Amino acid sequence: MASMKSACIPFLLVLGCAPAMAQEAPKWIGAADCRLAPVTPPPAQAPAWKGGCRDGYADGKGVLEWTDAAGKRYKLEADVGAGRVRGDATLHYPNGELYTGTLKDGVPDGHGYFREPNGDQYEGEVRMGELTGMAEVLYVNGDDYKGEFKKGKRDGTGTMAFALGGRYEGGWKNGEPSGPGKIVYAGTAGREVAVQDGRDSNRALVAAPDGTYTVKQDIAAIGTTIRRDAARGVPVPPERGFKELTAQEQATVASWYPALAPGDEPPYPAKGPAEFLRAMQRVVSKTLAEGDVTIYVLVGADGKVRSVKAIGLNDPEARKIVATMAGLVQYKPAVCAGQPCEMVYPYRLALTLEP
Repeated sequence: MASMKSACIPFLLVLGCAPAMAQEAPKWIGAADCRLAPVTPPPAQAPAWKGGCRDGYADGKGVLEWTDAAGKRYKLEADVGAGRVRGDATLHYPNGELYTGTLKDGVPDGHGYFREPNGDQYEGEVRMGELTGMAEVLYVNGDDYKGEFKKGKRDGTGTMAFALGGRYEGGWKNGEPSGPGKIVYAGTAGREVAVQDGRDSNRALVAAPDGTYTVKQDIAAIGTTIRRDAARGVPVPPERGFKELTAQEQATVASWYPALAPGDEPPYPAKGPAEFLRAMQRVVSKTLAEGDVTIYVLVGADGKVRSVKAIGLNDPEARKIVATMAGLVQYKPAVCAGQPCEMVYPYRLALTLEP
């Protein structure tokens, strides 16, 4: 068994931002009789303005579209007065990123909202295209950060509330916990611990499993005696309940929770996740839905499901089916300080249709 070290809270996602390009922009762009203030990056060719004009300048609500020197297309929806953006505007980036808020010289500046291509959402202060100042970020995995940013990264003082329960409050540097802070544990309220650099010295860093497990389909395919795989890459034995897992396997499950108190147990499928994973294979076969999906099941202190939230999948009907089936699974409740407590159990799946 690998040696154990003190654990550090993992934070996986850092929002990017639209960089301000240091190019000298012309004083005006567009047609001579319908001029607009410059935008960044500058258009490689004449931009297209769909809107009104007045006294030689773009005026009123409209849409500006242009292509930069690299051939990437941008779209700006704005209310314009005398060729300049008035109030909030919406800027669409080539990679699918969207910004709504105030701009300066065509660059996000002031206060606004970013939606990243992966689904992360940022709302707060912006400085010439960089995420800098106070903001709130809702990550696609359900984690929620409120606090300071600097140059696109968490930096200063802030709080990260985890989708699986609990939170970290304290200092940040270059996107990571830094300096003094505290962890408020998941589950029963009123339990917390002082930490340094986000590290809970009472928790051990769990070594990665030596291997993973496969779940087979219930029956063999027609014309063969071989049962095909229903799920692969399961980190612990999928046919066992939590009490049947080894101490190391239980620690692996506990490591999914960044704010689980030492000695606490997370909720878990009463007979292991195997049957649910087989059900997911049948959902894929029936709906042809593919893609990543994360499912959060809130399990009460009595073991009953309180709510289910599914994130991902482009097919809303398939997403609804997945959530419903997760809610039908029987769970053992979490244990906090020796007593049953309410907590979230996660499934993180990559659904694929195989020939």
